[in-house]
Amino acid sequence: MDTKRKSKRDPRVDFFRGLALVFIFIDHIPGNAWAQATLRNFGFADASEVFVLLSGYSAGIAYGVAKDHFDFRETAVRAARRAGEIYVWHLSLLVASAVLLLMAARAFDNPEFVDAVAIRDFATNPLGSLAGALSLVYQPNFLNILPLYIVLMLWLPFAILLLRRSVVLALTVSLGIWAVANYGGLNLPLQQRAEGWYFNPVAWQLLFTTGAAAALLARRGASKIGPEVAAPAAAMYALFAFLVAAPWIAVPWLPDQPLISRDIIGPMNKNDLSLWRYFHVLALACLAAAMIPAAAGWLKQPWARALARCGRFSLEIFCLGTLMSFLGWIALAQLGYDRLIVHAVNTAGIAILGLTAWGLSQRGKERRGARDAHSGGALAA
Repeated sequence: MDTKRKSKRDPRVDFFRGLALVFIFIDHIPGNAWAQATLRNFGFADASEVFVLLSGYSAGIAYGVAKDHFDFRETAVRAARRAGEIYVWHLSLLVASAVLLLMAARAFDNPEFVDAVAIRDFATNPLGSLAGALSLVYQPNFLNILPLYIVLMLWLPFAILLLRRSVVLALTVSLGIWAVANYGGLNLPLQQRAEGWYFNPVAWQLLFTTGAAAALLARRGASKIGPEVAAPAAAMYALFAFLVAAPWIAVPWLPDQPLISRDIIGPMNKNDLSLWRYFHVLALACLAAAMIPAAAGWLKQPWARALARCGRFSLEIFCLGTLMSFLGWIALAQLGYDRLIVHAVNTAGIAILGLTAWGLSQRGKERRGARDAHSGGALAA
């Protein structure tokens, strides 16, 4: 592919990133019956792996992994600026979530709203908690993905530099760093967890780098092993993960025993990105790329475009989805987990995410229109 031409967004990337955000919203509501239908029940990986892989792919494209000219300093400045934006969003989300959950705990006399999220320190030691939040050593539960993304953005320029030299070199270095995290115990410090960050960025950079590598190969058309060639092996691995996960056990009228014991794969650590999870999300990505063409008609359907818009505005939708999951948790805890109420809470939350993404898209179009009109007026003058 000619990298000088303006590249189009791959609708599949935005669609699946939006779907991952919806799954994260559903999964983050404790006791949510809809969570039985999300990705985490059908294999080793869950929506977090999908989100990070596709974020690496999108970041690789946005920061010019395949461009003819690469300026490391410029890329580092842009990535650091983006990391700073994510840092501000993270702190804002953390404060808003803490206020919401502390108010709910007091209003409904339910300490679980603060204890389950490990956010009580904001009430007992607000200054210490704020200092810990500013330094990212204090990360309440469900509020630990954005700190990971901050570190990954700072790593991105180095990943791109390595990828432009050699994809094999970059992935070898990335895998070596992953090994240090898994076998050397390297992680960043965290107040609530002696082992360090829940999403260990030293390990998770492997998935992010792999996404950027996939962007480079896709833009250059340099991969000799296309998704269609690797699809049979990917399908076998995905089937193996499905049989080990045994999602049918949760269905009352289906067998209550797995066909393959989970003991055969040993420990599968999410914190340090177990290779079982890593290869599972890669297998799913390979199958999606092989089976779903970028021009698939159903991707243009209103519901698919709504999900794609969510993926396009992933930072805003993730933050809103986190707050909506807390609101949904509060609603279910107070109103009960009746099936109708559960459906209403999930449907309302997803609808709000979709409408917000549509509003952000419309605002972007208006800004671009105003900018083009201004440029046209300047040229005419």
